[in-house]
Amino acid sequence: MAVSASSIYYRRLYEGELLEILLSPEFLDEVLSILLFQSIMLFPFFASMKAGSPFEVIFLAPLGFIGYLILSFKFPLGLFTRIEPLDYPVPYKVYVAKLERIKEANAFVSGIIKPRIILLSPLFEFLNDDEIKGVIAHEIGHIEHKDHLKILVMLLISIIGIELLALSFYYEFVAGDEFSSLFLTLGLILTLLFGPPLSYYWRRVELKADLHAARTVGKDAYISALRKLYEHDLLPLDWGSEDHPKLEKRIEYIIKNLE
Repeated sequence: MAVSASSIYYRRLYEGELLEILLSPEFLDEVLSILLFQSIMLFPFFASMKAGSPFEVIFLAPLGFIGYLILSFKFPLGLFTRIEPLDYPVPYKVYVAKLERIKEANAFVSGIIKPRIILLSPLFEFLNDDEIKGVIAHEIGHIEHKDHLKILVMLLISIIGIELLALSFYYEFVAGDEFSSLFLTLGLILTLLFGPPLSYYWRRVELKADLHAARTVGKDAYISALRKLYEHDLLPLDWGSEDHPKLEKRIEYIIKNLE
């Protein structure tokens, strides 16, 4: 189901012939990003197969966390995709990523020490200036609430889970010890314990960022932006996931808290 949904999503999202899509700057950036981040997350598993002791495995997992921090200092897009600064009177730098073959309408915060806001160019095709400011205000809400730093806590929990699973690999395939099942169980328990609460927490985070945006540009302008994003069906997949509230819930929350 997930693979099928993703396939349909990207067929709708990209414009042009297959070769044009594969050679487009944004597609190359996306592939590079996936390779980099997946390599960082999977590195402890591969390294555990060659580790000489469990302490080596324990040492390797935090390297993934450090690698993520290093990558976060750079734009997630930009090696191939053209990124230009925008002039908005806000306390953070705002950039637009000029996409050629992708229609995804999205915005996000990049960076940790000096967070900046990245807007994808399709946003400007159907949102007016006030609505664009609402999208920017939503991302500023995330920065003001330190959400870009809280993500690091979530990532650290993920690293701990990966470390436990890597130790399970080590004891199963290298040491041949019965501790394998213990670390596998601990890793699964960690996932089950933190998964649902984190999903609920991030839904609340999105609602608070919505409220910040509505207070900044006015609820009518921001709700209009949300409706257009949903009407054009150009939101990324994760906006429809359990981590993002549905449109009706978001609008209801804004109206209720601004009365």
